[in-house]
Amino acid sequence: MPRKQQYQWRQDGTEDTDSAPSRSQRKRDSAALQRLGEELLALSAPALETMPLSADLREAVAEWQRLRSHESRRRQLQFIGRLMREEPDPEAIRAALAELQDKQAAEAYRFQHLEAWRDALLTASPEQRARLCADYALPQEKIPEILDLAAKARNERDNGRPPRAYRALFRLLREIESAKETL
Repeated sequence: MPRKQQYQWRQDGTEDTDSAPSRSQRKRDSAALQRLGEELLALSAPALETMPLSADLREAVAEWQRLRSHESRRRQLQFIGRLMREEPDPEAIRAALAELQDKQAAEAYRFQHLEAWRDALLTASPEQRARLCADYALPQEKIPEILDLAAKARNERDNGRPPRAYRALFRLLREIESAKETL
């Protein structure tokens, strides 16, 4: 028996554009939602609470995190993919996830900036340290403490001692930076 042909053209010769998406397109959409579900699995519990998820999807993600067997996790991931396809607004989840990732990237950049600032203070000469403090517009009452911690951290590094002052300098710089942000 011959196969039935699906006509892509209307009787008047124009292309049929109001047909349903192709099977390949539906598979691509489904795979994209499954990948979005996989990204949700990497989030911590507090981060998951901020996501606009349905109760079933939230429970399925929590169940996946409890499972330890590879096969059971794989099956649960398939189930999460199905729940993602049933989710009323996956774009809201995608937007919330992107916002969270942007926030994490900004925090990582801030952390790296503070580390570079601390390392610049350690490698600079005493005259350059004072100029660095002025360049970063540090509060005048904190400059002696910063210079003292920088000298101690450099001494610790040169003598192979535990990095107590090194860490204290970073904490102080982070405190100053967060105080600037609140102003």
